[in-house]
Amino acid sequence: MAEAHQAIGVFGEHKRGMELLYSDEGIRVSFTIPPPQEIRGNVLRQLFHMQRAVKRGVYPAPPFVAILTVLAIMFVVVVSPSESWWRNALPRLPLPSLKETVARYLKSVHPLLTPKEYEEVERMAIGFEKNEGPKLQFYLYLKSWWSSNYVTDWWEKYVYLKGRSSLMINSNYYALPGANLDFSLTKNPLALAAALVHEFLLFKQDLDREQLAPQLIRGIVPLCMSQYQRIFSCTRLPGRETDTLKLYHAKSKHIAVFCHGRVFKLPLFEKGQYGKMLSKFEIQRQFEWIEATAITLGESTRAEQNLSALTAAGRIEWAENRERFFSGGINKRSLEVIESAVFVVVLQNDKAKDWTSMGKDLIHGSGGNRWFDKSFNLVVYNNSVAGINAEHAWADAPVMAHAWEQVYTKQCYTKPYDNEGNTLVQSDAERTSKLPQCRVLQWDFSFGLDRAVLKSLVDAELAISDFDLKVISHTDYGKGLIKKFCVSPDAFLQMALQLAYYRNSGAITQTYESSMTRLYRDGRTETVRPVTDESKEFVLGMVDTKLSDAEKLKLLQRACEVHQGSYRNAMSGKGIDRHLFTLYCVSVGFNIESSFLNNALSRPWRLSTSQQPQQQTENWPLVGKALEGTKYSLDDARCPGGGFGPVAEDGYGVSYMVAGENMLGFHISSKKSCPATSSDKFAGDIEQALADLKALWHPKE
Repeated sequence: MAEAHQAIGVFGEHKRGMELLYSDEGIRVSFTIPPPQEIRGNVLRQLFHMQRAVKRGVYPAPPFVAILTVLAIMFVVVVSPSESWWRNALPRLPLPSLKETVARYLKSVHPLLTPKEYEEVERMAIGFEKNEGPKLQFYLYLKSWWSSNYVTDWWEKYVYLKGRSSLMINSNYYALPGANLDFSLTKNPLALAAALVHEFLLFKQDLDREQLAPQLIRGIVPLCMSQYQRIFSCTRLPGRETDTLKLYHAKSKHIAVFCHGRVFKLPLFEKGQYGKMLSKFEIQRQFEWIEATAITLGESTRAEQNLSALTAAGRIEWAENRERFFSGGINKRSLEVIESAVFVVVLQNDKAKDWTSMGKDLIHGSGGNRWFDKSFNLVVYNNSVAGINAEHAWADAPVMAHAWEQVYTKQCYTKPYDNEGNTLVQSDAERTSKLPQCRVLQWDFSFGLDRAVLKSLVDAELAISDFDLKVISHTDYGKGLIKKFCVSPDAFLQMALQLAYYRNSGAITQTYESSMTRLYRDGRTETVRPVTDESKEFVLGMVDTKLSDAEKLKLLQRACEVHQGSYRNAMSGKGIDRHLFTLYCVSVGFNIESSFLNNALSRPWRLSTSQQPQQQTENWPLVGKALEGTKYSLDDARCPGGGFGPVAEDGYGVSYMVAGENMLGFHISSKKSCPATSSDKFAGDIEQALADLKALWHPKE
């Protein structure tokens, strides 16, 4: 097929070697040719490629390979290299062959299509492999050879930053605290806020000094940590055509605090270039000053109370409002305080009552009290519990979940509170030390800013009224029983979701499950497609009254086995969807029409799912020990995870967590405006599916 735009290759000097820029109107690809000093990194990448084959890793390997690889990696772990060292040593995400990806795609849609529909898709696939496919694959091969990751830059740009809809509900996600919302080591919410902020700062300090230990699977397999560099001091800035992620590390030494309808700047360090970080108690004093000042100032205008609604608007509308009302004067200076903050803290003057209501509040608030552009908002309620609202473009949920778990658990086991619930004072000087001045941010609401805020608020409230969320805890069984089925817990729960959806809608639908690709440099996610011929056979078998439990169990185990293979493929660079996505990007960039890619990428994901990681830190035994002798147990402190909004207008979003030996958590979202969906009903269907699967287990006498 003819190209509409001719590409241009430009060589230029680059700090890490020679840079080849390959660009056109739609796509700009940057390839970096590494200099000789990166030979060491390339050798290590090959070592890690071998490591993937360790028997308890992604794929099995001969014993001698396993032994040599483990010894080599353990030696590297002992010398404790920096995070950037690990990142540079990781292998690149491999590019699958065109034939393999097309074959996997056809296999994945087979259970979803009628014979006639499948025949048409197969015809398009054959044409794609013969015609435009090889050309697109060649361009993509060039990118995969010279870029650090052939997917990530385009994924961030076209999936996240070019998205024009509201971030609220549609993109941002939330994270809950401990399972028991009555669990708190202090009844003072300002003390809790101070302790959490201080722990976040210590986490940031480890990141800045490259002292944060890299995450390792089973203590051996390293994960890419590049996303961690954007946890703090990062803001998504709106644009008319595309957003940008901006880092403010050099000037970011404060947090923005939302309290009683006003925004405050809270400095975190003493004055001077080398001013020391404030202690927990000093941060608590800052929060006390802010709360007292907000109460003294009295109620602010409705526009000021809901200023954050601007960030809940569609991205084009917010970009235009930002350009119109925040390009100069006091508004520009105040906005920069928020956008350059380490993160945002919301002191919320109401209580978190239950998981569902708290999840709803965390993900959208009132529509006007979450700064949705910020990397994350720490929301602290007046009954001394806290949660997270996080923006999605800068990193995937496991990264924020890791940081939240580290901060939350350390706040539990370090016992930072005195008998009155205040943060502990390390020295008497903290009680009277001169603190850097907090200040309330000022705004000029003339020239129509107030109307713009209220208009955005109305739109946000409409979206909130349409959001349907149900969070449930299944305590009848958990990982303990699932292991007796001799299947992966993730595969087991995916089959439960397939059965529940079939009963809920009467159909089998294309399903999305996210998987990480952080085994590779700059890796983010890949899609696992849980619907297979085997999963369909299992679902239909479960509703067939003629089949015995033993027969149904075999169908379950076979479906889980196939699913686990798909999951391994996704993690090891043999997925389907990121390859198709990047091929589509190339086709758009070079104006090469592809009916096969258009068809593949236009199919809706009516069931979008994600398993949340648990116990990403080694802090839980310390938490359990700290809670000994108190009225709380470790189960009270365990986090039930978080959730996100539905991807399709007529679909469900489901995040789930294997929270322990006897607990499973589910966060189910949908839209009330769709008559075919109900989060409450789907929650009931999931519970029934879990009960039916349990009934298949018959212990041998």
